[in-house]
Amino acid sequence: MKALIVDDERHVREAISLLVNWSAFGIDTVLEADNGQAGIALIQAERPALVFTDMMMPVLGGDKLMAWAAEHAPESKVIVVSGHDNFELVRTAVQYGGMDYILKPIDPVQLNAAVERALESWRAEEGHRSRSRGIDMELNRLKPVYAEQQFGALLKGTGSAQEFAASLRGRDASAPLAAIRIAVLELDSAPPLLAAKFGADGSDLLAFAVANIAGELLGEHRCGQAFRHNVGAHQEIVLLFWDRLDDACSLLVEFNDALHAAFKARFAFGVGQQVQFPQGLAASYRQARTALLQRNLLRQGKHIHIFDPAAGGDTGPALFFSAYEERVRLAVQSGADDGIRKALQPWFQALDARAKLTPEQLLLWRQEFRLASSIWEGSAQVADTTIPYPEQDEETIPVDADGGFDYGAWKETFVREACETAKRLQAGSEKGSTIRDIAAHIEQFAHEDLTLQSISERFHLSREYISRKFKQELNQNVSDYITTCRINRAKMLLASPHLKITQIAEMAGFQDEKYFSKVFKKWTDQTPSEYRKRLYDVDQA
Repeated sequence: MKALIVDDERHVREAISLLVNWSAFGIDTVLEADNGQAGIALIQAERPALVFTDMMMPVLGGDKLMAWAAEHAPESKVIVVSGHDNFELVRTAVQYGGMDYILKPIDPVQLNAAVERALESWRAEEGHRSRSRGIDMELNRLKPVYAEQQFGALLKGTGSAQEFAASLRGRDASAPLAAIRIAVLELDSAPPLLAAKFGADGSDLLAFAVANIAGELLGEHRCGQAFRHNVGAHQEIVLLFWDRLDDACSLLVEFNDALHAAFKARFAFGVGQQVQFPQGLAASYRQARTALLQRNLLRQGKHIHIFDPAAGGDTGPALFFSAYEERVRLAVQSGADDGIRKALQPWFQALDARAKLTPEQLLLWRQEFRLASSIWEGSAQVADTTIPYPEQDEETIPVDADGGFDYGAWKETFVREACETAKRLQAGSEKGSTIRDIAAHIEQFAHEDLTLQSISERFHLSREYISRKFKQELNQNVSDYITTCRINRAKMLLASPHLKITQIAEMAGFQDEKYFSKVFKKWTDQTPSEYRKRLYDVDQA
């Protein structure tokens, strides 16, 4: 703690220095000035807790010093030490917050008592200031978190646009929030070495670091804000542009260059269209996500992907794992790893022949493969798909050291999962009764013209026996089970926006689109179109 003595008489400064028990009061630095102007300079530089001042001095008097201190350094406590018993001077001292008015010659007891009272007041106020600073620091720390929560709520349609705009203006008064544009950075595309640098539990730290760099860049250009955002287990950085919308892509290139300088890595960005705030916010966000989902992973070196409404179906002829499933199933049931790898080759060759592979396709094929695996294992439980980037899918698209799509590693996940399925089957996973074999058959061929009669003929059992035993073992009749499997397949196919409802109806086993819509509505309380729309609604659970 510091104290300052301001007096034009040297012997008075020396007397105060000798008479005050500095160490007892916790003061370790005592400064001196011979006029008010020099005193002000020291107060500005040193911020002393305690100031002693004479009233009548050359250059600048104590009254002017106290007036300045009351406005610019109110935390400093002032004790007047004067040789003038003058009412006007005393009133001035009181007016500007003086703690005591001590007359010369100085009484040591009176002086130390005044110091004690002044420092008690300073400590009480300093404690309050410390608590206020702590609260302010906590509020500053929580403001970005609160803004991220508001942003997520707005995407879900439950937030207040006015509150969000107000919070942004609090962080950046230049935010007009009229026309906006959204960009999304996919943190899952971080190269393995960068992910390893931040550790197994370092995804939050990486997101924080990337968001900070984005915030600095957007703040420097006074054109937007960055937010961390979670979609299930996946983390992303969302950039909200409210100015320089036409320059968004060039600014993202600049941002990616900054990330490369910091982390030696570049990331993939999806960019939505310009929209009006707040009604277009969620749409621009969905467009940015869609641009990422529909980007061509085989095109190396392209990091900025702009939403193109005409590009959704530009993925080549439809390709489904189910066309290659039977051969893989037989290999899995045989249990030989080499045989499984060989059985997957025609599927991989079909993929190799394509000029475009998108994350959306990879996720759909992953779902198909896991659905098939569950059927092979005799499980009737099929994971529901609720959003185009499924939260329950914990895997991410593998990337190489440069952040590009690691196609070979992605293929190996198929081989590995098929081999693991074979091991579970061989280890004695549930072999299934005849009825469970029938259930597995229904799950696999529900999209075909399945009837109780055709099932009876295939398994050489009477229709009555199958109906009775099916109800006993699975607590569901055969026709409902067929419909359940078809509805589940339809749900999975509805996650692909380029497929028409008519196509989905046929692929799921419904020959008539109207009948499909009627059944779907009955089983899900939604039409296929309503369900598809919900798939692309943001879910931040």
